[in-house]
Amino acid sequence: MSEYKEIKGIKVQDLGADPPAPFAGQVWYNNSSGDLKYFAIQSAAWSTGGDVGTARYYPGSAGTQTAGLIFGGTTGASPFMTNETEEYNGSSWTAGGNLGTARRELAGAGTQTAALGFGGYVQPPTGGFSNSTEEYNGSSWTAGGNLGTARTKLAGDGTQTAALAFGGNVGPQTGATEEYDGSSWTTGGTLSVVREALAGCGTQTAGLAFGGEQIPTSATEEYNGTSWTTGGALNTGKDAGAGAGTQTAALSIGGQTPSGSTGITEKYDGTSWTATATMNTARAFLGGAGIQTAAIAVTGEGPPLTAATEEYDGGGPATLIVGTD
Repeated sequence: MSEYKEIKGIKVQDLGADPPAPFAGQVWYNNSSGDLKYFAIQSAAWSTGGDVGTARYYPGSAGTQTAGLIFGGTTGASPFMTNETEEYNGSSWTAGGNLGTARRELAGAGTQTAALGFGGYVQPPTGGFSNSTEEYNGSSWTAGGNLGTARTKLAGDGTQTAALAFGGNVGPQTGATEEYDGSSWTTGGTLSVVREALAGCGTQTAGLAFGGEQIPTSATEEYNGTSWTTGGALNTGKDAGAGAGTQTAALSIGGQTPSGSTGITEKYDGTSWTATATMNTARAFLGGAGIQTAAIAVTGEGPPLTAATEEYDGGGPATLIVGTD
């Protein structure tokens, strides 16, 4: 049998402790623990999570990969608009408290136990563009302060007491931004690129807007709490996608291009976007939540309408024990 030295041309290092900064592919023997170890860089990947109870598209979403939330949306069957809320524990979805107003194309912010849902579209003839805001406490929704401008297909980010609403459709498309303080909305800086069906993430004072329906666009903008400035463009222009993460560590998930729905995912470092693992199920009009290295993508339309959840692992370094003494 060939030895490691014959194959690689070097001996396995015999060390009293793990090296402080191993390189990819490095193999060593830790004589203190009796372990033969190998250092690898794990690739980013999407994997299958638990299906939602009610398949839908264009829901609001919030939370994290292990404590996610979706609410509202369209089921594709009469009465079309839903007020259903579901909570994710990292493996399965369970029913939560219903929204006060059934609607689609709304935005979300916050956490599973302190969420915010705002704007959207309510079923005609009693509805239309909505300015309604609702706050979730982990079990039920209550009314919050109304948006200054009723709109649909908007994006949002932040927390329940410090949220940001931007873009959308008010009849024409809009670049208007509003800031929420836990009880009322006030006017913020206007997006440079007016658009709807955009995605966003971050906080009220460090927000990120990307993609959207203007062809679709690859435009990215960064918010500093007062105004928007241009950031690095997406490699693939798309609308009706989802976002996760922060202004300097964001994830753009799925959406649609002129060719149709896509599973394309890109990550942002505060300056530029780079391609990462593609979703297993291409979809648009989906929900998304989490951080850049641990996100979820949920529901949406390919077509067809899907109940699927996927979990994103951003990869990174890992020491693998390959044997023991």
